[in-house]
Amino acid sequence: MDDVVPDPRGTPAIERLNYTAYRLSRALNRAAENTALARGITQPQLLILQVLGEGVPLSNAQVARRTFVSSQAAHIVSEELLAAGYIEKVAHPTNRRVRLVSLTEKGWAELQECTAELQEREQRLSAELGPHLGGSLAEVLTHAAEVLAGGYFGDKDAEAEAVAKRRRPARPPRGRPRAT
Repeated sequence: MDDVVPDPRGTPAIERLNYTAYRLSRALNRAAENTALARGITQPQLLILQVLGEGVPLSNAQVARRTFVSSQAAHIVSEELLAAGYIEKVAHPTNRRVRLVSLTEKGWAELQECTAELQEREQRLSAELGPHLGGSLAEVLTHAAEVLAGGYFGDKDAEAEAVAKRRRPARPPRGRPRAT
């Protein structure tokens, strides 16, 4: 590649925040996946355990939204967790047609073990970065996501606001205007 001449208009991708954030996301996901796999679960399973670890039973649609996957994918992973005894189906308090899932004691124990390892890694990262960031790294990244219209999954108003900010304006029709 030494004989390839770069275009002078080019700039390193690492100078763009979105690229760097994606790299950070990949690194965090890889680390979380290693934690999960070492305990015999997958990263998608760990994500569901983390979301249910908020202590609120959720429907499959809510699990899908909160874990950034389709309802079908959430259903498959939830079924794996049900079969392994990490989650259980519970009745919705007011709607008999809606089935919710929540953590079992086994699920809570697994989540606690994974969380301890993940928190240790996050603390090492924060210590390495230093105190000049202000709050915790998670707080800084959450604030950045909010500023950039990332929304918060689970807060309907914040989600609606984030979706509204991401809407593209209608494109003008292609081609020449038609004569009337």
